Amino acid sequence: MSTPELRLNRDATIDVRRIDGEQICVVIDDFLDNPHEIVEFAKLSRDRFTVPDKSYPGLNMRLPEAFDVTLASYVKRRMARHFGFLRDRLTLFSMLSMTTFKANELSNLQRVCHSDPLAEPGHATYAGILYLFADESLGGTGFYRWRDRPLMEKATKLEMKDPVEALAFLQQHFPSYNQPPCYITESNEIAERIAVVPARFNRWVFYSGDVPHSAQVKYPERLSTDFATGRLTLNCFVTAVPR
Repeated sequence: MSTPELRLNRDATIDVRRIDGEQICVVIDDFLDNPHEIVEFAKLSRDRFTVPDKSYPGLNMRLPEAFDVTLASYVKRRMARHFGFLRDRLTLFSMLSMTTFKANELSNLQRVCHSDPLAEPGHATYAGILYLFADESLGGTGFYRWRDRPLMEKATKLEMKDPVEALAFLQQHFPSYNQPPCYITESNEIAERIAVVPARFNRWVFYSGDVPHSAQVKYPERLSTDFATGRLTLNCFVTAVPR
C-alpha cells in the first residue's frame, strides 16, 4: 500500500473568524487537492488504527512524517501571521481520527469540552482539523468558555487518579452529570458555547488549543467505524513559541 502525498490547494481562501474577544479561528474550504485519496488511504490502513487511552472517543492513526512536514510548512507560512507565533520554533504532529464512541461509551471528561495541554512552559498549543466526511450532520467543532475553570481543573486531576471519584465529584457540582451521557453540543452549567464551525467535506479549521472545544456530535447513533461514511478527520497539533 503506497502512502499518498498531501497536496494542499494553493488557491484556497483563508477566512478568519472571530470566536470571542481576541480569539480567532481560521477556516479554509477545499483545503486539499486530493482529499479522496486521504480517505482511501484511511480505509486501506484500517488495521493500523487504535483506541488511545482516555484521550479520544474513537480511533487514531499516526501519520507519516511527510504529512507533518507539509502541514508544518503551511502553518509557518500562513498561520503565524494570524496567531502571532515564531516560525522557526514550531513542532507539529498529525494523525487520522475517527469519532466512533456512542454516548454510553464516553469517559467522564469526554462528555465536556476540553483544552489541549501545554507541551512545556513558555509555549502555546494550536490545533488544526480537516473534515473528511460528507455527512455534515456528524458535526463540526464548537468553541466554549468555562463557567468555572478551577472546578473543571480539579475534576480533571481527579479523573487521572480515580474516575469513580471524579464522577461523584462531577455529579455533585454539575446537574448534567446526573443525566444520561452525551456529547456536549450546547451551553450548559459547565461551559458556554460561544462559536461553532459547521462541518463540510475538505474544510480545515485552525485554532488555539487553549480555547475549550469539542466535536458537535448531536447524533452519536450515526457514528460509524466505516471509513467511507464515518466521522473521519485529519488532526494536527502544533507547539509554538509566542512572539
